[in-house]
Amino acid sequence: MSVSVALIDFPRLQEQIAARLLAEYNADVHCVNHIEAAARLDTYNLALYFWPDSATDAAERWQQLRSHNSAAGVRMVIVTSESGKGVVERVLPAGMAADILVTPLQPHVVSRKLAALLGFRKDPPATRLDVQYINPFIEATTETFRQMAGMDCVRTGVSVRLDGSTKGFISGTMGLSGPAEGFVALTFEDSLARKIVCRMLQVQPGEETEDDIRDAVGELMNMIAGRAKAELVNTDHSFQLSLPTTIVGGPHTVGKVRGVPVMVISFAIAESDRFEIMVCLIPRRK
Repeated sequence: MSVSVALIDFPRLQEQIAARLLAEYNADVHCVNHIEAAARLDTYNLALYFWPDSATDAAERWQQLRSHNSAAGVRMVIVTSESGKGVVERVLPAGMAADILVTPLQPHVVSRKLAALLGFRKDPPATRLDVQYINPFIEATTETFRQMAGMDCVRTGVSVRLDGSTKGFISGTMGLSGPAEGFVALTFEDSLARKIVCRMLQVQPGEETEDDIRDAVGELMNMIAGRAKAELVNTDHSFQLSLPTTIVGGPHTVGKVRGVPVMVISFAIAESDRFEIMVCLIPRRK
């Protein structure tokens, strides 16, 4: 599929950056000013308009572009600075731009957005589910829950997530470093976390405190990661542990290693209780 993209009123540096980002789509890039663009907007699949901080007529030029007959059906994106974005949001009605990209342009963000705007499907990176480091976390989780809470949990699936976003309300997370680096996180819904804590502390529901929940989730994470660490010693996925951190409130993000997908291991306790272990671990290059 051949696509044509207009870069309108772009400074030279931003023009070069945007053109490089568009190169992965084999886009036919046209660098034009707003007058040239207005006359033939309908020849482009996508138009990116640079909104400079200092230009007092930036809004007027944008309105002229949008009102031209050739603009019908063309997706138009504004590229500006963080402060310029604030101006754009104040002076333009919502929905006037297909998107607003903020400089400095971050390749992983811009590439994803351009793919969506151009109608390209960006598949997740191909990732081999490496049992060499996944299995120790599965075994560590089942053993820790059986020992600490008297609960049997079973793995229900392994999937890949492109970021550290969670589905749970409370998470325990730890940074991993050394021969391999990344993070590991244990994430629950609030109701399940309370049920587990009551079993661990041998108290009745409602007797647990918020501090009890935080401490217990952090300790579970510490024990699971410690067991997995012992299994992975002397392998390429050997790691050292940081102190556990507990995050409460959803949705939230537990960690990120740029360019590395997150392995999500799903578990079930009984039929209705579900939780996840998220592992992002990559050996350092030798």
